[in-house]
Amino acid sequence: MWIPEEMDEICRALRAESEGRDDLEVGRRVADEALIEEIEQEVQEYREWYAKHRAAESLEDSLEPPDELRERLWLIGWMIYEASWQIVQWARPVDGGAEINDRAARLVRRLADVARILPWPHFAARALGAIRADALVASKRDTPQGYNEAFLLHKEARERRDRYVENHGRAPDRELESLGLAEVFLQLVLAETGTACRTAERVIGRWWDELDKEEHERQWTVDDEEHWVEMLYQQLSLGVVIGEEALDKAAEIERAHGLVKRVSRNRLALRTAFRNPGIMTARAALHLLPLTYEMEALGLGPGSEYESWAEMREATVRRFVKAYQAIEKPILDENGKPVPLVTDHRRSVAQLRLNAALVLPGFDFPSTLDFAGFLECNPLDDDAVEALSTWLAEKDAKGKIRGNANAIGSATMPAFLRGVTACPCTKQPTPTANPISG
Repeated sequence: MWIPEEMDEICRALRAESEGRDDLEVGRRVADEALIEEIEQEVQEYREWYAKHRAAESLEDSLEPPDELRERLWLIGWMIYEASWQIVQWARPVDGGAEINDRAARLVRRLADVARILPWPHFAARALGAIRADALVASKRDTPQGYNEAFLLHKEARERRDRYVENHGRAPDRELESLGLAEVFLQLVLAETGTACRTAERVIGRWWDELDKEEHERQWTVDDEEHWVEMLYQQLSLGVVIGEEALDKAAEIERAHGLVKRVSRNRLALRTAFRNPGIMTARAALHLLPLTYEMEALGLGPGSEYESWAEMREATVRRFVKAYQAIEKPILDENGKPVPLVTDHRRSVAQLRLNAALVLPGFDFPSTLDFAGFLECNPLDDDAVEALSTWLAEKDAKGKIRGNANAIGSATMPAFLRGVTACPCTKQPTPTANPISG
């Protein structure tokens, strides 16, 4: 059995490898099959310890791990989290994206299975990251079966997390575990909202590619379009809702504990914690908006939360604005200087503003950012579309194009294109209080 100091070193080395940096104290470590086997053996020893503990203690006393195991559970959770995330990062689709790397899929699945059989799993909060990683691997298969499997896994991870919160309840001395479950929630929801966006983008962008294939190779037919409209609407709607929950949770963590520069033994939520959920939630809202017109044309309702489609669309625009504001939320480093957006986030800002200009033409949408000229374009009119498209099409120093127009730029699904066409010129919605702007 590992001692806690060894486990801490392994976790830090895994993180260093994932970030592509050298840690002078612990070096770097690759998440390979040998490490997975060690983790499996470690957890098996914990299970044996649990069985003995249950036999020797009263039921009430067995609800909490012995002191010797509590720290190890926290650290094995971190190790499972780091190992599974690293594997997802180096996994790459093969055969033109039709299949995910089988070896990576097997390793991630093993880690997810280990997370499921942990004794006292609510004391190993970060282990839920392995189920999240398993969902991401499933979604990258780019098949209807893979998308469905991914959503089931995301749902499982989120529900397990909720149960773990209930397990702790109001018990004393659970600050570390409670914060850990709050911080890992951000990662679970980010991945789930991202999968909703990825699924929509693949279906919307590859619609005719699938129909051009031989009949036995197609993943859908022309007659499946209504089914996909309903499914994408439901998934993106959920993605927006839980994405907002992530932003609210990030604000709660920031107020109570602050955000940190780097992931460590006790902290996971970075000072940039608002940016990725903001991007994914805003992205989901913009994908959702065109689908509302096709849903209405099919004679379907917007859901019990809304009395009309007009009300639902206004709410979706407000949610987009709130999520986007999280991306531009000022972040200061330890010296009080602004932390700039990384390259990927700048590209996302351009894609979001371009997509907004196409589904919300004429939208009054000023920006506080200044990294590119297109940010001065307001409202989001034809001139803004031209400036945003030009910036995305430019090449960097390595000759690589900055980005594409995201879902709308590659859309071939007729229902989605009809929805984009149906979007009218839009004015700024009635502003609402934004709890994350301060």
